[in-house]
Amino acid sequence: MAGNRRKSPFRYVLDEPIAFELYIVSLNFTTAPRKPVQAYMHDISRSGCLVSLPLEIPVGHNRICVALDFVLNEEPLHFEGQLRWNKQENGRDYYGVELNVPEDQKDRLQLELRGLAGANRIRVM
Repeated sequence: MAGNRRKSPFRYVLDEPIAFELYIVSLNFTTAPRKPVQAYMHDISRSGCLVSLPLEIPVGHNRICVALDFVLNEEPLHFEGQLRWNKQENGRDYYGVELNVPEDQKDRLQLELRGLAGANRIRVM
């Protein structure tokens, strides 16, 4: 019987995007003012997520660190990460975020994802 050869974590596509606040923490190692940006999360995995923002951020060769405050089920979650890529589609800017999930939060994130699956709010890709 063949084992699972998947090297990347499963990605969970949200049936309805989740609104949340994103903060730009730093740009090229320079601290940014802490202002919330209204964002939408479209999918999530144990290592990253796809978000859309109402503004264009030049990812390119820049190192952009962000903080995300969101709720998947009931408990508020806070993770930091880095914008890795962006694309424009239908007048909206989408960004891939590589999450830095602390070891002590990995099980909690997995439980939250299972809760979404149990409520039929996500699809596995």
